[in-house]
Amino acid sequence: MTIIERLQQYKDLEAHKIALIVDEEQYTYGQLYDAILSMESKNISKIIDLGQFNDGSKNKVLLIQRSSFVEQLVQWLWGLNKGYISMVCHNEMDGAYIDELARIISFEGVPKSADFGVLTSGTTGRPKPLWRSESSWREFFDTQNNIFHINKDTNIFLHGSFSFTGVSNMVIGVLWSGGTVITTSSLRPNRWIQLIETYHVDHIYALPTKLRLLVRHCKRKLDSINYIIAGSQVLDRQLMKQLELICPNMEFILYYGASELNYITYCTGKEWLDREGTVGRPFPTVKIAEQNGVIYVTTKYHIEGIPDTYTVNDCGYIDSDGYLMFNGRRGDVINKGGYKISIPEMELYLQSLQGISEVAIITINDDIRGEDFVAYVVLEDNAELSKIIERIHHERSSVEWPKTMLQIPMLPLTECSKVDKRKLKEWYNKG
Repeated sequence: MTIIERLQQYKDLEAHKIALIVDEEQYTYGQLYDAILSMESKNISKIIDLGQFNDGSKNKVLLIQRSSFVEQLVQWLWGLNKGYISMVCHNEMDGAYIDELARIISFEGVPKSADFGVLTSGTTGRPKPLWRSESSWREFFDTQNNIFHINKDTNIFLHGSFSFTGVSNMVIGVLWSGGTVITTSSLRPNRWIQLIETYHVDHIYALPTKLRLLVRHCKRKLDSINYIIAGSQVLDRQLMKQLELICPNMEFILYYGASELNYITYCTGKEWLDREGTVGRPFPTVKIAEQNGVIYVTTKYHIEGIPDTYTVNDCGYIDSDGYLMFNGRRGDVINKGGYKISIPEMELYLQSLQGISEVAIITINDDIRGEDFVAYVVLEDNAELSKIIERIHHERSSVEWPKTMLQIPMLPLTECSKVDKRKLKEWYNKG
């Protein structure tokens, strides 16, 4: 059964069941399916006609340029239904880059087996197009939904653009199960809390950056939350303890994945606390191996054009119990006069310090040592940066001291909920 056929089934059987809530607007499964069928081609964004494949089938890419979550979702599903290869552009991509992306796609072409495209997050450079078959998601939905405890009764809150692979996969996975997705365009955590309480949300899907915003602004318990699903960015014990206080009934589920490879490993919060630094054990049918400190993943649920065993150059090792211990991406290291400093390890250390709420490290050029680093921090109330710096100088050798630490009220985030380090570098260079 295809994704569209699944939605049609829900429309036929439970047309009045709520599929999507965006702020004050509610959309039933019947309304969502009808919106897909009734959409007209004149409302779509940009089509790249790549001619025909050898067998005469259409080869058209639909570049979706909409900021509205509902429009992004409906156009993506419409393209899937019509046989277009849909790709949602990040809102932060300007017109010049979208034109450049169209030229790249026209030049490189699209694999015949592709049903839609996804974009990398672009945190380290320009977003790149990747191509997927529908089955690479669809055939894994039951597996991931079982791990994440997602079913027809699920009310999940998430925040972010549908262009982010993690969000789009989760949204379609929840709709596949017949559950309800709740979201908002608002960046205000108080609005998130209001929606969570109003609609009795039982799941939250978010990266740690968003969870830190939530705990900073939440002054009461969210008793309805049963599960928090989080991607494997920098996680720390303090955040876990804060989440346990405001969501006393929740089970924490941490996952590690990649746009190229889908979900790879997962663990519970308890497992993470027992093995700090782990990203868990493999999902069913997924295999992992380590070679020279680099993680290799074997799965059939990957993008088109790569082998079943592949690496995205993430580093780590597998412990004696089969848990993957994650060390970051290869090259995520500062070479400070020959002394190697791991950025993920240093961020984790700084994040653990009392008084630091959020942290991000950027690499800078240094005339003497070649490379150095700057730490941007968001401090908790009443924390003093000078005392934190004093503690770092006491606990770490001088070669590991940041060149400078800069206090800011909030870390800039990309639409993919990741720290926008390109913007931090711009701020530093302008300063």
